[in-house]
Amino acid sequence: MYLQKLTLKNFRVFSDIDITFKNGINIISGPNGQGKTSILESIYYLALTRSFRSTNDKNVIMFNNDYFSINGDILFEKNKHMNAILSYSTNEKKQLYLNKKKIDKFSAYVGKIPCVLLTLNDLKLTMGLPSNRRNFMDVLLSQVSPVYLQNLKSYKKIVQHRNKLLNENSDNHDQNQMEAWNKQLVEYGSYIVNDRIKFIGFMNSNINKYYNKFSDFKEDISVKYNPSFKINSDSDSIQEIMKHFQKKLNKVKFVEEEKRTTIIGPHRDDLDFLKDNKSFKEYGSQGENKTLIIVLKILEWLYVTNQNKKSPLMLLDDIFGELDRSRISGLLNFLDGIGQSFITTTIKNKFNDLSNKNDIYLENSSIVYG
Repeated sequence: MYLQKLTLKNFRVFSDIDITFKNGINIISGPNGQGKTSILESIYYLALTRSFRSTNDKNVIMFNNDYFSINGDILFEKNKHMNAILSYSTNEKKQLYLNKKKIDKFSAYVGKIPCVLLTLNDLKLTMGLPSNRRNFMDVLLSQVSPVYLQNLKSYKKIVQHRNKLLNENSDNHDQNQMEAWNKQLVEYGSYIVNDRIKFIGFMNSNINKYYNKFSDFKEDISVKYNPSFKINSDSDSIQEIMKHFQKKLNKVKFVEEEKRTTIIGPHRDDLDFLKDNKSFKEYGSQGENKTLIIVLKILEWLYVTNQNKKSPLMLLDDIFGELDRSRISGLLNFLDGIGQSFITTTIKNKFNDLSNKNDIYLENSSIVYG
């Protein structure tokens, strides 16, 4: 699978532009402020129907306009073509068309054009907030399972309704209504936890193999899942996860009523990254952290490929300035054999040794092909 052509209208700095890509490594270079990251953002939009830079679609519209559109032509194996158009206007909101057919349920579309994104913000993944790590899992798993995405959307709505009920006077709110929300919270939340456990098992089976390709030292790297209720992560069935969830929910009933918020569930879960059974946060160096982030993105690519049976697009936004020569070489070697990738950079000559590449230079928000 690869993206052949992208047409952007009123998207960030681009009023109307056509961009042709090649299968392989596409180097998007040019000075700052020319729209390099915006190209990656538009591809991500087309894949996941949302931005990785803004939570408000209005912010993406070019100044003095009231809509934007992204049109992508994708080629699959056996010359199968697909066209996807995502648009947003202040009047009609967001609309999606696949092969000229309107898609009303976006969750059924996500995963058609899988992608993996690596930005400078990802360097905070291991050291930053738990929400970063939950988002890492959620974006990945939403692309391999429409059911996961639907469960996640339903779960978030359940938490909102439940929190609203908890915010009412705890002595007066409807206990029957709370029990109904509890049942749904446990059901949807347990399926989310179960899918996360499977992915973490995949990471632990492969992380050392890839980490040690980038590291001069043979270290034992592992990932520990920290759910908000106790589980036996390697062996619990979905029914057992539900029982653990319900048991903990019963225990924290009065605490939740005091705090007036839902305090357990997958929206409170976290990951620990370990080096020789010690926390990466405390014992990992900056260089080791960069290695780990690269490996996590490689594992993300592998997992999506295994589950979807098609290779995700790899988007790398201006991260090579943060890497040393060894890590750059290792990452480029990986990219050279996986299909299509997109790299933004201000330093074009850093990639002169690449033979299988397509050079796209941006100047005055226009395309110059190398």
